[in-house]
Amino acid sequence: MSSIPPVYNLGDPKSFAFSTCRERWPKIMKRAKADVISHIEKSNDKELKEQGEIIARDIDTIIASFHGNAPIKRFSSKDVSLIPSLQSYNDELDTLDSQPSWLNGPWLFTECYLYRLLDLKIKQHSKWFEFDVFEDLKRSTFKSSQSGIYELAIRSKCLSEELKRTSEPDIEKLKILFEEFIDISLWGNATDLSLLANATLEDIQSRQGKEARAKSAKNIIDNDLPEAWERLLSVPFEQRRIDIVLDNAGFEFYTDLGLTLFLLDSKLVNNVTFHCKTRPWMVSDTMVKDFDLWIQDMKNTEWFPDHREELDYFVDSIISYYKCGKFHLTDSEFWTSALDYWRLSPEETKYGGAQLYEYFQDSTIVIIKGDLNYRKLTGDREWPKTTPFKTALNSLAHSNIHILALRTCKADVCVGLPDGLEEELVENWKKAGNEVGELWCSSGKWAVISYSPGN
Repeated sequence: MSSIPPVYNLGDPKSFAFSTCRERWPKIMKRAKADVISHIEKSNDKELKEQGEIIARDIDTIIASFHGNAPIKRFSSKDVSLIPSLQSYNDELDTLDSQPSWLNGPWLFTECYLYRLLDLKIKQHSKWFEFDVFEDLKRSTFKSSQSGIYELAIRSKCLSEELKRTSEPDIEKLKILFEEFIDISLWGNATDLSLLANATLEDIQSRQGKEARAKSAKNIIDNDLPEAWERLLSVPFEQRRIDIVLDNAGFEFYTDLGLTLFLLDSKLVNNVTFHCKTRPWMVSDTMVKDFDLWIQDMKNTEWFPDHREELDYFVDSIISYYKCGKFHLTDSEFWTSALDYWRLSPEETKYGGAQLYEYFQDSTIVIIKGDLNYRKLTGDREWPKTTPFKTALNSLAHSNIHILALRTCKADVCVGLPDGLEEELVENWKKAGNEVGELWCSSGKWAVISYSPGN
């Protein structure tokens, strides 16, 4: 094997990529078509309806291309004129040794290409240019998380009020809370919020709190959080800025806001910036406009009739930090380009990589959320699972960007494991009745918290 291994391929039957392109992608596209049709049926605009019918047929064509294993085509000059960042996909295609197809090619590139193709087919029509084909799904999923939403709001209000009354909270207790909120942000919808069962500063070191943290920690198979904590405290408060490259909207976005509220209330950081996608992406990723929708949904008394005092306190606190400049949201074309994050460098001037590189130089920690972002960090390559995280980051390991990756494992790539753990996980996954033991890594049952100081 060369020093940099090959990327994961859609044609490998032992990879999660294999079933993704053959089973998951058609289902996702069919759901997208259903949302387009639903939007058509709700409208009285004749032109919108006509354009929507074309989009629905285009989605059918995409689905047929999966079944026929059609080749991946370059975007036309007209496409690139409409959306210039599509050129990044043409540039990447030029670097490949052979032409990829929908069922046999680089997984990361092809999956990103799919979502850009769907976005293009929608944006080609003027009445649909701002349409988020995944918005209804994102919001309905958030609505269904009612119990978790209540629980986090209740715990956050209790803790927030106590932190505001406490002039100098005990640093060890803040460290425990930092770990808990990171865990909640890590697991997103998978969390039961048991970590915050004891939300007061006085009770967080209780037996119940320790048991909850231990239960969560056993499934975190690479945990560098202590290094990130040391980094946080090493920077003067006035200069402490946390950047969060977001993953999913909905409940996970809500937990990211919970982490933000804690960081600002506790005065562990001075500023927090959220980095969003510029377009509908990977079904559930967060766009800047989803923040306004989150506020609207949280204020919806029909969706969330109970615990209004706690919900309003949470929302109003976030809005207050937003208005006074302590909390920001931004986006960049870089995150949805064809480029992996090894291209986050001064040399990448076409799609926003150089601007982000310069911006992150002043960040205390850049928290990068979720599975796809982790794949882009590591190049989605067939690294041995014991490969150090810093090695898999390639040039990013020397970028002076302090990266903290929070990722539940839902794809094949994973690094930073101790010797022997991969073999144990493969064997246990087979014993649990799964044919391919290596697919433990795509089950979402395990997670990593991986840190690189960038030097």
